[in-house]
Formats: sequence, structure tokens, C-alpha cells
Amino acid sequence: MMQSHIEEVSIPSQSLVLRAFTNIDYADAYRIKLTESVPPLPQSVDALTRAIFSSMPHWVWMLLRLRDSLVRPLGLKISQAVEPKPTPVALQPGMKVGIFEVWDRKSNEVLMGEDDYHLDYRVSVCLEQEANYSWVVVSTVIRFNNWLGRIYFLPVKPLHRVIVPALIRYGLVKYSKYSK
Repeated sequence: MMQSHIEEVSIPSQSLVLRAFTNIDYADAYRIKLTESVPPLPQSVDALTRAIFSSMPHWVWMLLRLRDSLVRPLGLKISQAVEPKPTPVALQPGMKVGIFEVWDRKSNEVLMGEDDYHLDYRVSVCLEQEANYSWVVVSTVIRFNNWLGRIYFLPVKPLHRVIVPALIRYGLVKYSKYSK
């Protein structure tokens, strides 16, 4: 799959993620341009969401396991991945994609997230079509619920800024390999 580089951008103005919370304490978005490729690019936001979030690089999985072991004593939710099922069914609220629950959707966007004691977050995968290519935009917003959320996010923030682009790259490469 031919891809350009991943760049940090503003969250698309029509994104569901911007309406997720009345107060947003952290926000970011990353996008990548998808160009012509063999096999063809996924033409649905569902295929892209599954490609990006149904699996992750081993090093990300190990960081997630470490995170779970550190926060379990604090009573925070731990990651519980759901085995991905290859299905053409459109993602709907209540369904899971990896460790993420689907909250909302529209034809070109899937909104996922979780609410917890310390913070709530939403992640959007949006497919923006243009004449000869598409953009995939992955946006994140976070709302801190208390001081623990703010403290928790201090070490997570720099990791988040590395992990999200890595998930995008890994998912699209994996999609490319398994779609042949």
C-alpha cells in the first residue's frame, strides 16, 4: 500500500469527537494520505477502523500490559481486547474493535471510547475522500474527571503521541499484507 507520511493536524471540524464532551482537556489528530494501491484501499471507515485498532505492534501490547498492571491497584479499568472477527458488518454502538467500544458513527466516521473514574476518552477514525486519494484521520479527545486523570496522563501523553501514529502505520501495513 503506498502511503504518505503521518502528520499531526487539527481535528476535522465536522468530527463526532468534537461533540463528545462539553469540556475537552486534551485533543490531537493524525492523518495519512492513502493513494492508489494494489490491493485496493479499504473503501469504508469500518475496514479502516478494524485495520488500525484490531491489532497492535508487540511493543504497544507490552506497554498496555504494563499499564494494566500499574493501574489495577488504583481501581482503574484494564484493557480487555475482543478477538477481531472478520466481518463486513458495519460497526455499531456497543460493538468492540480491539480494546475500544464503539459509541457512535456516521457514514465516514466511527467514534470509540471509554469512560473511567479518572478520565474519559473518545477516538475517532474518519475517512475523508478526495478525487484521487483518501485521508484517514484518527482523532483523540480526553476529559479529566479528577486530579488522578491529570496525573495519570502526564507520562501517557508522550507515549500516546508515538503510539497513535504507530497503530495507524501498523494497521495499514497489516491490511495491505492480508488483503492480497
